Order: sequence, then C-alpha cells, then structure tokens
Amino acid sequence: MSPSDPKSFTLIELLIVIGILAVLVAAIVITLNPAQLLAQARDSKRQQDLSALTQALNTITTLDQSLFMGTSSLVYTSLPDSSSTCGSWGLPTLPSGWQYHCSPTSSLQSATGTGWIPVNFTTTGVVSLSSLPTDPINASSSNLYYTYITGGSFKLAATLESTKYISFASSDGGTISGAIEMGSNLALGQSVFPSGWIKVPGDSRFSTSDFYVMKYDARCLSATTSQPLTAPDYSTPYHVYYNLSQPCIAPNYIVASTPNGYPITGIKQSGDGSNNDAVKYCQSIGAHLITNNEWQTIAWNAQQQSSNWQGNFVGTNYIYQGNSNGSAALEASNDDSQGYFGINSATYPRNRRILSLSNGQTIWDMGGNVWQWTNDTIIGTNKPVGVAGSWVQWDAVSNFGTLSQQTAGPFNGSWTSSQGVGMYYMGTADANSYGFVRGGYWSNGANAGVEALGLPYSPGSTYYNVGFRCVR
Repeated sequence: MSPSDPKSFTLIELLIVIGILAVLVAAIVITLNPAQLLAQARDSKRQQDLSALTQALNTITTLDQSLFMGTSSLVYTSLPDSSSTCGSWGLPTLPSGWQYHCSPTSSLQSATGTGWIPVNFTTTGVVSLSSLPTDPINASSSNLYYTYITGGSFKLAATLESTKYISFASSDGGTISGAIEMGSNLALGQSVFPSGWIKVPGDSRFSTSDFYVMKYDARCLSATTSQPLTAPDYSTPYHVYYNLSQPCIAPNYIVASTPNGYPITGIKQSGDGSNNDAVKYCQSIGAHLITNNEWQTIAWNAQQQSSNWQGNFVGTNYIYQGNSNGSAALEASNDDSQGYFGINSATYPRNRRILSLSNGQTIWDMGGNVWQWTNDTIIGTNKPVGVAGSWVQWDAVSNFGTLSQQTAGPFNGSWTSSQGVGMYYMGTADANSYGFVRGGYWSNGANAGVEALGLPYSPGSTYYNVGFRCVR
C-alpha cells in the first residue's frame, strides 16, 4: 500500500467500533423502552375510546331518557364469547348478585344495542358511532378489556399498562387502581371487582402467584345507594364501622374496598358464619381472607421499593408506617398523590399512608389504621419467642417457632421499629389457638408497621380495632 492510499481499518479497530455501536444501540433501547412506548400507545387508544363512548352515552341519554341502558346487576365486557355469561374467559369471581355479560364476535362491536354495550346508539339519529371500540389487547389473562356498568348512571373502565398512564389513572376520581374510568358516576359498582383492588406480583418465596388485594381496609356499603357507611361507630368515636352493632351482610349491605367510609371492625377472623366472620365476608364477594403468605408477599415487595422509604433509599431512615399516631381510624383518598390524607405531615412525617409496589400499584394503610386479620392461626406454644405482654423487636426474636424470619418478619432481619417496619407482640405461649393480626392500629405508634405482627387474639373473638382485607 502506497503512502497515498487511504488507511484500512484493522480488525481490532473494527471490533472497537462494533462494540461502541452495540453500547449505543443498547443505551437507546433502554432509554426509549420500546415495550413501554407500545404500552403507552395502547393506553392512549383506551383513553380515546372511553372518551368517545362517554360523550356518545351522555348525548344519547340526554336526548332519550327512556333509552335502555342495560341491567344494573351485570358487568358488560368487551370480550367476545358465545356464552352470554363469559364462561370461556375464566374471569375473576364477582360478588353475590353480580354476573358478567359477553356478546358473540358477530355482534360484539354493533352500536345498535346488540354489541358489548347494550345501548342502541342509532335511536336518535344524532350520535355518529358506527361501531363499538374494543380494547387493543382484549384478553382476560392480562385483565386488559373494557367494562361497562349501569344503574341510573353509567361507568366505563379500562385497565392500563404503561407506568405513565397508570400514574394519571390514580387521580381520575374513580375507584379502580391502575384503570382509567369515565362516565356519569365513577363511584358506581364499588363492590364489583376490580373496583378498589390492585394486582400484586406473586413471589415464589411465599408460594404465591399474581393476585388481587383490596387496596383499602374492608368497608361496608349500602346495597341500596352504594354509598360507604360511617355508622354504627364504636364508643369514643373511633371512626370504625362496628360490625357487632350492625352486621355488613346482604341484602342490605355489601363489603367493598373503597377509600370512603369507615373500616369494618368488631368482626371475628372466623368461627360463627356469615353474620360476623371475616372469612365468610370475603367469600360473600367471591374472595378469601388474605393469608399471611399473601401479606408477606405485599410487605416484602413494598420494603424493596425506594419510594416507600424516607430519603428514597431502601433501608435508610424509615419506611412509611401509615396511620399509627392518631386518635381514630381514617378514611382514605381516591387520589394516590394524597398519601398524607388526614395526617399532619410536618408533625408525623413517618405516617404517610401509602406504599407502592414494583408494578406501580399503590396500597393504603398496610402499616397502620386498623389491625387486619389474616387467614392463619397458630398454637401458642408454636409462636415465635417473645415476652408475654410486651412488644419485641424483630432482631431480638431468638426462635421463630413453627414460623420463620421470612414468614413472620421484615425483608432484612436486622430491621427494627427504627426502620419503621413495626414490632412483634407474642401474647401468651399456651395450648390455645391464636389468629394472626398484622399492620397495627391508629395509636400503636412505633410498634405499628407493615411487618407488625400480633398473636394475642383468639380467632373467634372481636375487637374494636381489628378489621380485615380480602384477596382474589
């Protein structure tokens, strides 16, 4: 090669260039996150679809107030099925009295009243809706489908995928976490899944698959008005719905997950049937009382999210504890940005009431508000070792009995109440059976937290400060 010839690249130089390009491509892919961009595009379409449907429904119901809007006990879905009750999809169980409704593929998108929304949009000749939109994914396995509920008013809902749009959904005024809701009454169907429920990623350490949990402490609704109740209260008042005074049972009342209303207390873990039994109450809405393993799945997930810690660093300072320094239980907010709802954040910075999970979902009051039964019992002599009548730090538990540090305590075994995880209360180590209560109540202070565990209570007894939460 003469000095005037252009210089050729050596093999090493080519490999260096290829390596640099690979790094740049990887950086671009990570930055742009194609999966999230596609999810955002689908979420944008969902928002547009529900907006168009809401506008059309508002217009047509104004013009024709006698128009058939559907049956109030049905959850209409955009899923196609030859079975009118959606039998092919394996949808989550609904509360007693409710049923799914599906339309066949041939008429699914019809706007004449035979489609998945049972409204004839052509009756007035004003609304220009040629066909009904369906979810871009439209599958039950991912919970990505549209729903429509009616009953003197209406509500449309679409579950979202992208982190960007899920954050918008938390402030849309509705009751479904991780979903966009539109309509004339966003409180409609509060007892119907997935209203007020969040999806929790499963954890093999606790033998759990993905499940749905009540976002809020269980509350009681009027079956007539669907309004959350604030009476009967207990004594002082403590702002609880005292179930012993008025059982929250059908046909007059419904158990639900909703930010408003007082948490149900004065209820046994199990033992006396449908009138005063948390296990039966959860079964009445197609669910089950949360298990200790499900509680720990949520708790350990939350403890690994930096946003749940003061200073945004896991293990530093403290994880937020919920309402544990007050004089009564608190109602919640349907806006997840209001994590200190009802709390003076300047005086009680530790008492933010929300915890975030790895999938972007938010849960309220896991670390304090009312104690919560879990569907587990233990014989007193099998309890972790503690001090009768006293609180014990988790790092001081020398023997976990038939439990383990994993099934009972915090993600990091050295964390204590200083890190905000709460403490352990043994009660009595005898031959009797005891139910698990977790989280703490409004005046437990530093003892409360997402890992607080109390084992002093009989599963067949009631307490003014113990409520529950259901799982599907």
